[in-house]
Amino acid sequence: MGPQHLRVRLPRYLSAELPLRPYSWEDAVGTAVLLEVDDGLKFKDEVLVLCKSLKDAGKFVVLTEKLILIIRCSSLVDLGKPEFRGVVTEPEWTVEVEVALESVIHSDVDGEVVHIVGSSSETLVRQSQHHRNRSGVRMKQWNEPQTPLPLFQTNLELASKEEAEYFLRVLLSAIEQGKEQGWGNVYLLHQINIK
Repeated sequence: MGPQHLRVRLPRYLSAELPLRPYSWEDAVGTAVLLEVDDGLKFKDEVLVLCKSLKDAGKFVVLTEKLILIIRCSSLVDLGKPEFRGVVTEPEWTVEVEVALESVIHSDVDGEVVHIVGSSSETLVRQSQHHRNRSGVRMKQWNEPQTPLPLFQTNLELASKEEAEYFLRVLLSAIEQGKEQGWGNVYLLHQINIK
């Protein structure tokens, strides 16, 4: 098999329409997820709004104009630590949770944790099984739950209270923008509670 080649960092995807900005691991992770999961087919129409590291090592939350994705990447577990050796050429992205923004009916923050409550009738959250697609990207196969509950709750633990509050503000802004663009039958989002 030979030695494994590692990248110093994930590639930075450039656009002719956007100015060149300083490198950001979180932006690189968010863009890589949208371009690489399911060979770029599953999330090809999604526009990255924000990506943030979660407190759980190797986990990220990716916010697009329509979705919240909780992603795990085993090759990024040591990111930011002295023992981090680099990123494998083709990292395995595991989509652990996928939530439609239009299903969110309440969101608040408590310290470092963002709580998101949504209606499962509109959500994309599913029980899952792992599999690999033909390019080796680790994916989850979504299965309908046996007894769907009317509501679901997702908790995102970020690195700090400030990061959690910032993520919540951006999330609420993305939801408002989606409603303005006419999602259709959209639930009213509950007031923010920042403690």
